[in-house]
Amino acid sequence: MRRPTFVAGLTLAVALVGSSCGGAASPPPLGPDKVIYVPEPSVGPFVVVAVDNHFHDIHPVDQTQISQTRAFIVKNEGNNLHNFTVVGTTISADIEPGTQLAWARMGDYLKPGSYTVFCKYHVYLGMTGDFIVTP
Repeated sequence: MRRPTFVAGLTLAVALVGSSCGGAASPPPLGPDKVIYVPEPSVGPFVVVAVDNHFHDIHPVDQTQISQTRAFIVKNEGNNLHNFTVVGTTISADIEPGTQLAWARMGDYLKPGSYTVFCKYHVYLGMTGDFIVTP
């Protein structure tokens, strides 16, 4: 009667050892970190979300392009007061938590070109962004 228990135990031990040795190949080593960018639709307003110490959707590495004909919105979904300052312009607007900055047409505020923006309250924490306004 001890034989079935021994065989079952031996089978389980072999299965466990076999699954930990060899088996599936190890995943390949990962390359440098990459931000996976999922572009917004090209119609409707372009929405940037400001959360605490970060602007979503205008990461410098994304090379985000926004048509000058699109509406543009910056929503403050964080808990802190944020600011949207466009370098090289006179644009600097505070955005209270739960509110937004809204432009009916991007081209009414910014001509085609490359722009860098920052939150004047949290730039020291890296709250910056870049985008390109296109014709």
